[in-house]
Amino acid sequence: MDEINHKNYLDQITIYIKSYLEKKPGICQVKNDIKPPAERPAVLMWEQKHCLLLPEDLKNFFLTCNGFHLTWCVTMENNTVPVGNMELCSISQLVLLDAAVDDGSHLTPSLWDLDGDKDKNGRKLPSFVTSKIFQLDQCQGYGKVCLVYDEVTPKDYTTEIWFLDRSLRWHFICPTFQAYYRLMLMHLGLPHWQLAFTDIGLPPTSLQWFNLYAPVRLEIDLMGDVTKSSHTAGKGMASSPLDLNKVFKGKSDRKKPGAAQNMASGTNVSKKRQPISSARSAAVAGKHVTASVSQPNVKSK
Repeated sequence: MDEINHKNYLDQITIYIKSYLEKKPGICQVKNDIKPPAERPAVLMWEQKHCLLLPEDLKNFFLTCNGFHLTWCVTMENNTVPVGNMELCSISQLVLLDAAVDDGSHLTPSLWDLDGDKDKNGRKLPSFVTSKIFQLDQCQGYGKVCLVYDEVTPKDYTTEIWFLDRSLRWHFICPTFQAYYRLMLMHLGLPHWQLAFTDIGLPPTSLQWFNLYAPVRLEIDLMGDVTKSSHTAGKGMASSPLDLNKVFKGKSDRKKPGAAQNMASGTNVSKKRQPISSARSAAVAGKHVTASVSQPNVKSK
């Protein structure tokens, strides 16, 4: 793949976020660092090391780009202020949370600190005793986005995306990596955007940035519609212009029988759980993704 086609391909899998941000008033220094694809043996070695199969959407992501980091700044008077940050780790950085090297955030708990029960919606919280938890994003120190393998057994487990805040509480974000990837792009990497899916809420500074650059997305996050089910959310995601099954590699790859069985099991479980926050956001994604990326320009302060 030559350099021009590679650039166009990267623009497609990020739904042209970089070009959109560069046109916004006051935004500067948009840097998109997408890593080359991971080697298939590296993915297989990860699965063998942890005795787990990666979710098919996350595996295809690594085989397309082995890590992702996009940042952007805003010019205010004579200063340049870092604002946006979207980051996903590489396959080598997808490490067990309790085995991760201390990065100064002091979030690594003991096995017993987070032996949770259920959240307020009746969803079982991740547990370091019965689950395996891997860090996808350090979130610049205000929390961790984690890939959680629930109820790890040799033949039966499901995966979900959870957020671990600094008070060591778990917050459900969405059922799949594909859904999380969409949410990350639609929130433009604005500061603390993951907190919109928690009872903590966005801090005042983040609300200001949302009002300036993503008011439609903020309105969606504040809707609080808890009437939609995960089944409705799946329909909403299917109508989104971004189809990761098409842009990520591996669509034509022959799936392992175990992977297909586990994915089918995970689909049945997710239909029963009816995640609230992801359902609300993903269900409206298909209707509002164009609006959130094509909102009228707002004069920068």
